[in-house]
Amino acid sequence: MQMRQRLFFQDATSNKFWTAEADDTNQIISFGAVGTQGRRSEKQFASADACLADTEKLIQQKIKKGYSKLAENEVIPEKPASSSDEVGQQFFWRSIEKSNKKRNADWSEYNTEEHIENLTELLSKSGKQKLIQFEKQLQIYLNQLYTAEIAELSIILECDFKKENGTIIYDHSLSEDGFIYFRCWLLLKGQEFFSEISQDINALTNGKYSFDIGDTWGEDLLCVADEAYSVNHDNEDGSEIRDVIAKQFPEVIHYDSMERVMNREPKGGAELQAMYPKLVEEIVCVRS
Repeated sequence: MQMRQRLFFQDATSNKFWTAEADDTNQIISFGAVGTQGRRSEKQFASADACLADTEKLIQQKIKKGYSKLAENEVIPEKPASSSDEVGQQFFWRSIEKSNKKRNADWSEYNTEEHIENLTELLSKSGKQKLIQFEKQLQIYLNQLYTAEIAELSIILECDFKKENGTIIYDHSLSEDGFIYFRCWLLLKGQEFFSEISQDINALTNGKYSFDIGDTWGEDLLCVADEAYSVNHDNEDGSEIRDVIAKQFPEVIHYDSMERVMNREPKGGAELQAMYPKLVEEIVCVRS
C-alpha cells in the first residue's frame, strides 16, 4: 500500500513545502523552505492501514492550516511579492498566536498576563523595524474594532444589567480607556477570531471559541512593542516605538485620537436583547 501527497504553503513571510509518503508500514515526511533540501523524518507503524490512516490525518491537518495540494508532477508556483503591509500583518498575527502557549487549552488555563509576557519575550528577539511593524498593525486593528457593534459586545460582556419581566436591560455606560482595553483583549484571541468577530459579534457564541469573560481587558498589549524594545535597548521615555509610528505613519490614526469616528451610536438598555437575542441569552446565563 503506497501513497504520496505533496503540499505547499505561501504567505507574506513563508514559502514552504511539505510531503508525506506512506509506503507499507513506513511513513516518510519531508518539509522545509522552498529551494532547500529541507528535513526528513521516518516512522514505522504496526500495519500498513495504520500508517496510511496516520498519514492522511497529517495531510488534513496541514490543509486545515492553509497548505495547498500539488498534483504529482506539478511545480510549486512562484511566490508573489508581498507588500510591507502584508508582511506586517503576518508578523503581527504570528506573534500573537505563537506567544499564546495555551491557545489549544481550556479557557480556564489561559492567563492574559502570561500571554503578554510571552509576547514581550518573543518580540524582544526581533529588530526595531519588526517592532515598528507590530505597533503599526496594533493601532490599525484597534481602530478597525472601533465600531458600534464591538462597543455593544463590550456592553453585553462587561456592563451591569437587570431583568424586568423577562427583558434584559443594560447599563450601557462605557469608559474610553476600558473600551480600548477590551479591544486589546479581542486581538489577543488571534486572527481567526478577530476576522469573525469584526464581521458579526454573534461569532462569540458560535461554538468555536471558549473564553473567560470574567476578565476582558488586555491593556498591557498597548505597551508590548516598547517593552520588548526596552529589553535590549535604551528606551528612556518608554515610547520609542510608538513615537516612530506617529512620525513615520501620520495616516495611522492613534487608538485614542480625537479623529476617530464610529459608524453609529452604540445601542444599550433593552435594545441589545432585541438586536442580539441568542448572544444576550447565552452571556446573561454565564454571568448570572
